[in-house]
Amino acid sequence: MNRTGLTYRLWFIVIALTGGILLFSCAGKDKKARVIREAGALYLDCQVNAEEGDDKLTVLIRFRDGEDGNSVTLPEGTAVYLDDEKLIPDSSRLTGSFYEIHKPIPEFEGRHTIFLLDKGKKIYEQGLEFHPMLLLTGLADTLSRQDLVLELKGLQKEDYVRVIATDTLFSSEGINRLDTVREGRLIIRAGDFNTLVSGPVQLLLLREFEIPLRKDSGATGKLALRYQLRREFMLKD
Repeated sequence: MNRTGLTYRLWFIVIALTGGILLFSCAGKDKKARVIREAGALYLDCQVNAEEGDDKLTVLIRFRDGEDGNSVTLPEGTAVYLDDEKLIPDSSRLTGSFYEIHKPIPEFEGRHTIFLLDKGKKIYEQGLEFHPMLLLTGLADTLSRQDLVLELKGLQKEDYVRVIATDTLFSSEGINRLDTVREGRLIIRAGDFNTLVSGPVQLLLLREFEIPLRKDSGATGKLALRYQLRREFMLKD
């Protein structure tokens, strides 16, 4: 398999949820909310996708009528904001209604708020916090088959990162596993490199998980968190 044909994505957020809900009507793949209510009918689907080296990350927001339900078109007079920026609604046949915005990764680090206004009144609010995963360890252009200790920043005291390493040989097993990172240290053991042939290797570090949301108000939701970084090196015996 050609290593340039691989694509992986990773997202990262920490979030809190409060606020009002929607009453839905109509059938089909994209429903329309007709009235704002204080009830538990609104399901928030929020995703943040970023990759080291890209100029911008993507924030994708959808409101559904349940965890596996249809996307909801909010009623006229209702607006969605990210911090102080009003989001423009869009839609597609595949996803239904959604809100998407692109932000520079360095500028987006820190705390943010997503909220709804209904005729100028705030009815729903959620906070989120974004920190990119950074690799502090500089990798040499050529590495031998010995333990590789990677120092990472932007993670919890104990966290989880998927390690993916591929070479250019189709039959190679490679490395693809979820590793525990403690105190920012990730260790790839010398024996792990036995699954790779000598030559060019692409290393991907992928942090991705989902946070389910449920509040006393009945509001529910999901945060999809993904952030990716990659390195390349030559592996020698």
